[in-house]
Amino acid sequence: MPSKRGDISFRLNVCLIIVSAIFISIRLYVRGVMTKALRWDDLFAVMAFVVLMALSALEIKEVGLGAGQQQDSLDLETLAKFFAILPTMQLIYFAATGLVRLSIVAFLPRLNNNKKFLYMVWGLGFIVASTSIVCFMVELFECKHVPDLWDGAAPNRQCMPKSKEAYMFWTHAAIGVAVDVALLVVPIVLVYKKMMFSRRSIKVMIILSVGIFVTITGIIRLIIIVNVDFSVNTTYELPTVSVWTDLEGHVGLWVSCFPALQPLMRIMAVKMGLRSKLDSSKPVYGRTGGVASSGLNRDRRGYVQSGSGSRVGIKDAWDTDSVQAGVVSDVETVPMHLLYPSSQHGRLADGSNGITKTTQLVLAVAGRNKPNSSRSSKTIS
Repeated sequence: MPSKRGDISFRLNVCLIIVSAIFISIRLYVRGVMTKALRWDDLFAVMAFVVLMALSALEIKEVGLGAGQQQDSLDLETLAKFFAILPTMQLIYFAATGLVRLSIVAFLPRLNNNKKFLYMVWGLGFIVASTSIVCFMVELFECKHVPDLWDGAAPNRQCMPKSKEAYMFWTHAAIGVAVDVALLVVPIVLVYKKMMFSRRSIKVMIILSVGIFVTITGIIRLIIIVNVDFSVNTTYELPTVSVWTDLEGHVGLWVSCFPALQPLMRIMAVKMGLRSKLDSSKPVYGRTGGVASSGLNRDRRGYVQSGSGSRVGIKDAWDTDSVQAGVVSDVETVPMHLLYPSSQHGRLADGSNGITKTTQLVLAVAGRNKPNSSRSSKTIS
């Protein structure tokens, strides 16, 4: 019978596994099927999901081996099994948090391909990768005889003192918090400076702000591991930090999945009647003074593309190639048959075969307060 602490850890990890599986499944469907925009960030997210599943599974197993119970109430055989799993969990933790952060880092180039911005992004990626790899290797080879890492009762066992190991965990956690803050601030600042004034830019910043919770969990975890001595009554104290460890990894994965869900949310909003149209005919002015034109385009494969400019292929709502010039091409693509279910025999509800070209020309003349604009539309039936 698990203790109260163990029961909390068990229930939490079951819920985290289910929710993370739902998020990653929807992400892969949207990116792989709807928008055809699978990239490196999706690969890192899938890898992080697999590793997080392993971590949560081990957390659940540890509950069955006495996690949350007083250490002196457990027999020696159970304790041996309990402590044999801990090194594996620590190694998995380094890999999981590194992959989650890399999935977010790999997503950021979708927002902007400016060289300075990319240098900063890859710099963050280097910090994440190097920190994760170094800590993983130090943990793995902390014993002179590697298998002794999993056998605390091995004769002549020569391993790194727990005091030095603690400093490594503190350093890793502190760097992780700093990186989380950077990953939270950088995209929000970019959106604030470069994106047009619109409800969409506000929604983007709200979605990215969910990352605040990840940062908070990292800070709480750092405070716990600095102030709690886990070398004493380890079985009882473990759930104290493991709960925040699990939340940090899984919620970070969810945050990395949120941007990929935008096309699906758009479809749901249209079907529920929450959005009466896909674009606005009014020109929108960006923070840098540029003008962003919007229109409704349908590509040859029957997809709607809301935004300006011609494109090759399908991109999701977060691909903004022109943001470095001060203008955001706010692109969303969704399957036409999902938005217009009344179309039959390959023709859309408006009578066309799905190929519509809309062009908006905006001219700004010096000395005039209002720009002159002309708009033309051509439909091929």
